[in-house]
Amino acid sequence: MAGGVYATQIEPFWFDVKQVTVPVANLPSVLEGFRIAHLTDLHASDTVPLWHLEKACAIAADLKPDIVVVTGDLVTHTFDYVDAVARLLKSMNLPVFVSFGNHDYSPISAFPGRVTVLADMMQRELEHAGCTVLRNRSISLTKSGVRFWITGLEDAYSSYFHPPTAFAGKSAGETTICLSHNPDTVEDLLPHKPDLILSGHTHGGQVRVPFLGAPILPIFHRQRDQGLWKLPYGHLYVSRGVGFLLHARFWCRPEIPLMVLKRA
Repeated sequence: MAGGVYATQIEPFWFDVKQVTVPVANLPSVLEGFRIAHLTDLHASDTVPLWHLEKACAIAADLKPDIVVVTGDLVTHTFDYVDAVARLLKSMNLPVFVSFGNHDYSPISAFPGRVTVLADMMQRELEHAGCTVLRNRSISLTKSGVRFWITGLEDAYSSYFHPPTAFAGKSAGETTICLSHNPDTVEDLLPHKPDLILSGHTHGGQVRVPFLGAPILPIFHRQRDQGLWKLPYGHLYVSRGVGFLLHARFWCRPEIPLMVLKRA
C-alpha cells in the first residue's frame, strides 16, 4: 500500500533538478558556462496536472538559464491543452526553443505518420507566445559576436524526420545544440556533427528496478535510456522528462537538467 502511494502520489511530482556539465570540443570562450534548461515530455493532458507543469516551468526559470529547450511531447494527443502549454512556456520570460515528439502530431495515435494537424496548430500557438519552433530547421544565435546554432528535428515516428534538411545552411565547425525527441535518432544525426543532442521520449522507463533498470522502454538502443552519453562526436543527454503516461514513477523521478557547456 505504502509503495503504491509513493509511486503514484509522491515520486511522479518530485523533481530531480541537476546541473550537467557538457564538454564541447572547440567551444568558443564566450560560450563557456552557457546554460540550457532542458524540459521534455510535459504530456499536458487530463492525467498530468497543470500545476505540475507550472512548477516545472518555474523551476526551469529559477535556474537562470540562457535559453530553455523543450524536446517534444508537450501534449498527449490532445488539442485541449495547447493554449495552456503555450502560456506556461511564455511565462518563463526566456528564449524558448521547441521541437516536437510523437504525441504532438496525430490526435489519435502514438505513431503519427503524415498526420500533422495537431503539430501545425501547436506551432502556431507556440510561435504566437514567442517560442521558436524548430521542425527540421536550424537557427543561428550570437553571443558577443560569436555565432552558434540550435537545430530541431521533426519526430522520428513522423514521415518528416530529415536531418539533411534540418542541418542545411549550418556552417561547419560552429557549436551546434540539436533537439531530437527520440534518442534512437543519434546515428542519423552524427554525420552532421552536433556538439550536444538533447532528447527525451524514454521517461527513463518510468518504473525502474533497482540494480536492473527499466523493464519497459520505447527505444531500440536500450542502453541510452537516461543521462549523459559520450558519442563518437559530441554528447547525447536523455532526460527522464517532466510528465508521464502511466500515472506512476518508481526509482525514476521526473527531472529538469541544466546543461552547462564547458571547453573540452
